[in-house]
Amino acid sequence: MTARWSSCRNDVGPIMLHTQLSVEEAADYLHVSVEEIGRLSRQGEIQTVYVRNQPKFGKRELHDWLSQKLLGHKSDQAEQMHNVAPTLQEQALDRDRPFLSQYLHSSTVNPDLFAKTRSRLLRDLVNLAVKSNQISDEVEYHKLLEEREELCPTGLVGGVAIPHSRIHDEYLIMESFLVIARVPDGIPFGAPDGKLTDLFIMPCAHDDRIHLCMLARIALLLNKTGLADFLRACDTADEIVDTMQTVETEFMEAQIRK
Repeated sequence: MTARWSSCRNDVGPIMLHTQLSVEEAADYLHVSVEEIGRLSRQGEIQTVYVRNQPKFGKRELHDWLSQKLLGHKSDQAEQMHNVAPTLQEQALDRDRPFLSQYLHSSTVNPDLFAKTRSRLLRDLVNLAVKSNQISDEVEYHKLLEEREELCPTGLVGGVAIPHSRIHDEYLIMESFLVIARVPDGIPFGAPDGKLTDLFIMPCAHDDRIHLCMLARIALLLNKTGLADFLRACDTADEIVDTMQTVETEFMEAQIRK
C-alpha cells in the first residue's frame, strides 16, 4: 500500500531501504507531531510505504514535500514553514539572524543572462555555480536541476523561480552558496500563472538541512519584503549582493524587534 505526496509528478520512484524513516523519525525530521504525520499520510500528502504493516517514509520524499510547501506558501504561511524547516544543530545557523546573504558573492551573480529556453537557462546557472569553485561535477549538477524541473517546475507567481537540486551532498557541493541571475525579457519556466520568469534564485547546499533553511528564508523574504523588485532594480552583481544583504538584515532586525 502506497500513498504519495500530492504536489506535481507522482512517479518519484520507490523509497530506498536505507532512507526509510519511522513515524517518529519522520515527525522529528519535519518538526511536527506524530499525529500530523499520520494526517499527512492519510490524506496522501506524503509518500508512505508499509513494511510489516508499519508505515515508513523516505527522507528524500519528505524533503521534496517540504521543499514544495516552502515554494508554494505565501505570507503568514511562509513564516510558519520557515519555522518548521529543520534546525541546523551541527552548523549552528541562527534562523532569527541574517544568514542567507553570507552565501552570496558577486562571482555567482549575473543580472544580464539572455537564455531563451529552460535548458539553456539551467546551463547558464550551472556555469555561474562553477565560478564558486564548490561544484565537483557540473554535468551531474545540470542533470539534477533538469530532473527537479521535470518533477515539478520551480517557477513561482510574480516572475521568480527557485531552481534547485533534490540532492545535497558534500561530494557534489563542497560548501553551500547562492546563485542569483536575471533574464531581462523573461522566459517560460512553469510559473502557475503562466507568465514569464525573469528572476532566478538558486540555493546550492551541501546538506539537506542547510538547503531547507535557505529555501525557507528565500520564500520568506519574497513573501514578506519587496526583495524581487529590489533585485530587479539593481544594475550590477555587486548591487545585487549588497541589496540581498540589506533586505535580509533589515527584515530580520524588524522581526527581532516584534
